[in-house]
Amino acid sequence: ISSGIHRTSEEHINTRTHTNTYKMMQTNTFSQRVHVSSCSQLRVNRRSPCAASAGSATRACARKPRCVFQPNSTQQCEHKQQQKMMMMMIINDKSKIKESTKRIAVCSATTAAAADAADASGENAAVVNTIKAIFGAGGFALPWAFAQGGTVLVTACLLSSLVLSMETLRMLVAAQDVVVSNNTASESDVSTYAGLTKVALGAFGENLNKTLNVVTCFGITVSYLLFISETAVAMFPAATAATITKVQAVSAITPLVLGLSWIRNMAGVNIISLVGTCSVALGMLVCAVSAATKISMPASLAAIPVANVAAFPGFFGTVAFLFFIHFTLFGIQQGMPQKEKFLGAASKAFVLSAIVGGLFGIICAVGFGPNVSSVVITMLEGPIGVFVKGLLCVNLLFTFPIMAQSALVVCESVFTNNDPAKELAKLPALIVRSAFVLFAALCATLIPNFGAVLGYVGGVCCCAMTLVLPPVILDKCSKKAGQALSSADKLKIPALTLIGVVCMILS
Repeated sequence: ISSGIHRTSEEHINTRTHTNTYKMMQTNTFSQRVHVSSCSQLRVNRRSPCAASAGSATRACARKPRCVFQPNSTQQCEHKQQQKMMMMMIINDKSKIKESTKRIAVCSATTAAAADAADASGENAAVVNTIKAIFGAGGFALPWAFAQGGTVLVTACLLSSLVLSMETLRMLVAAQDVVVSNNTASESDVSTYAGLTKVALGAFGENLNKTLNVVTCFGITVSYLLFISETAVAMFPAATAATITKVQAVSAITPLVLGLSWIRNMAGVNIISLVGTCSVALGMLVCAVSAATKISMPASLAAIPVANVAAFPGFFGTVAFLFFIHFTLFGIQQGMPQKEKFLGAASKAFVLSAIVGGLFGIICAVGFGPNVSSVVITMLEGPIGVFVKGLLCVNLLFTFPIMAQSALVVCESVFTNNDPAKELAKLPALIVRSAFVLFAALCATLIPNFGAVLGYVGGVCCCAMTLVLPPVILDKCSKKAGQALSSADKLKIPALTLIGVVCMILS
């Protein structure tokens, strides 16, 4: 604690200046300048020769009307006054120390209480898990999107996707609340996206939601195969890498993905997801630093277009793929002890991811130039580049079972008449899962690049599940619960639905 207290002349006696008038007083904690008026300079009246007419520190002398001033007692009187002032300052300082200590303790306790409250509500964990859901292999296609669409246009699309996704997420939560509060459905009925869609649109809505989920996960599987194969090839020397075809690279990776798809019990696999997230963060950091060293302004910036509207169908899905992840967020919401904190946590994660993703995309696009790869990590060179590529490939392989599990379970349920109590036998289940992966591998060999896959998946399926369905679900749930929509939602619902359909068509 450090504090300086300066008592101005207004608080002291207005007397004549003298060399001995001012004394410096110091304590261990506070440094103070105190103006001390010696008894020899005090105005003495006949009734009270030693009376001090002003100053809280010298009023003790004024309370003694019979104090007689003697010529030889000047130093004693001055010394006594200084001692009294020193004691009062020490007492005052101690009280201020205690008061400051109490304030610091209160502030620390308040901060700790806020952190504990956030942990107790599950808000901090929800922020981290949402960021993990946003950033994955798709984040490495952002520089390619900026190089194709331009810095201004892609930034505008990124911010628009952020705002639209946050609004439609609010609509989904509002739909949950309205049916539960009016006893139209239970909390367990709307704990999943498919369940909420079923409450709003019936069996048709549930089947539609499951179909979109399967197609989305299928597209992500194709993108994983392309990403891992392209990254693995980039680890070889340039002369060797040039001789490896896409079919060969995908064929080499497919057996590994096929074996991982047979995992039906997720116990022990979730911990690998955390390692995969760390490897993604490390890869993005290394890419950004490497690109920053190659930037030569203004030539590097001039090489990237400002806005290329013609490239919108190609890059929009890549941008939308970041935030159009509502089908993955229900599990995060249900894992929170205080579910009412979910929207706030998701908003924080979305905004932070938009800032990081935008900066990463622009820096790498400007640094690596207009010919940046759709998998920007393949642009890394040297031992550190090989290490990061290898680490990322291994971790993405082991996160594949977690990502694809929901789609694989839906595919299996087709052969059990959608009965959740029944489980498909082992051999038929392995056949279904193998067919899923093999078909994805075939598509990976036919699609030109990683960014194009994200364009189709993000622009069509993710748009439908993020922009089109939530407004319709809120409208239907409100009608079933007999609760009127607000004036704002009445305008937003048709507008968002139209925007979603347009984006799907353009993509």
